[in-house]
Amino acid sequence: MGIRHLEIKSVETTSNLKDFHCGIPAMDEFIHGGLQTSVRHHFCQLYEVKESNEVVAMFALSFDSIDLDADDKEEISLGISATGVPDISSNYEDTFYSKRRYPALDIAYLAVREDRRNCHIGTYLIAQIKKKAIEQTFAGCQFLSVEAYNVPGYSAVGFYEKCGFAPNELSNPNKDTLRMFCTLYSK
Repeated sequence: MGIRHLEIKSVETTSNLKDFHCGIPAMDEFIHGGLQTSVRHHFCQLYEVKESNEVVAMFALSFDSIDLDADDKEEISLGISATGVPDISSNYEDTFYSKRRYPALDIAYLAVREDRRNCHIGTYLIAQIKKKAIEQTFAGCQFLSVEAYNVPGYSAVGFYEKCGFAPNELSNPNKDTLRMFCTLYSK
């Protein structure tokens, strides 16, 4: 089976995830404990990813905003940011760079079943999330954001960097995540 056989479906419950394990203890504990509460209270929308009727991945999305400081904006405008240069018209450029906060879609959670990691499922899901964020017409959205899990023994930072994300903050050894972002519309 390959990624072309994946079925992505919005769900209201974590009941199909009871046997799902990504192999990262803290994430598995959350998926089997607190995730349902987050879904029930509309913190995020949950999606399950199935292959041959088995859940091989899950992700959850929520609305967000990105704050860009002067350094972020300079790196973006010069094209040295991993996120790319936003595709903005010259008559909107001053308005774009004068803003402090930008609309984003947050990847609140993303996990691939432990035995399916390194099969490009995560990369495929990021591409699908980007595509859906661009196609949606409900609200403005210029960036994707994520709090990439970053603890001793496991870091998702490199994965997100490969998917075009850049840090939106300095790494903090007292924090288990690193906030990252990427532009949806790039030249």
